[in-house]
Amino acid sequence: MSTSSQKGFGFYMLLCSAALALAAGIYFLVIHGTFGLRNTHNGACYDPLITWSLIGGALITCGLVVLKRYGLASAAGAAAPLIALCVFIHKCYWYVTDVFVGIDEPKLEFDPRFIIFSVLLALALVVAEVAIYTRKVKDAQGGN
Repeated sequence: MSTSSQKGFGFYMLLCSAALALAAGIYFLVIHGTFGLRNTHNGACYDPLITWSLIGGALITCGLVVLKRYGLASAAGAAAPLIALCVFIHKCYWYVTDVFVGIDEPKLEFDPRFIIFSVLLALALVVAEVAIYTRKVKDAQGGN
């Protein structure tokens, strides 16, 4: 029996969550946390903890998957986006408030970069949570 047929749905969810977290971390690093149509915040939403928790969490998750420590990989895969989300909410509170109130953002819409990063981060967190509760390796009888 090949090793790929022994992998359960949770195994692939772990890899997918790591890929999403890595993509979100790199994207946030590239845009440097600048949101807003007029860039009025000048990186005020950037925090290195967001970037490095996502990238580091993805690398740790992949390393633990290679070592077949799926339980720890699930925990790392879920903790990293959760930490990044909490810091992101703290750092971008004023940006979101400005958009809703219309102080610095007269068009009352979110920057597409903000939406892209938020979706990547949310997907990384949701997929990591799904990976926690699903089997990583199929049973010996062939079930999942």
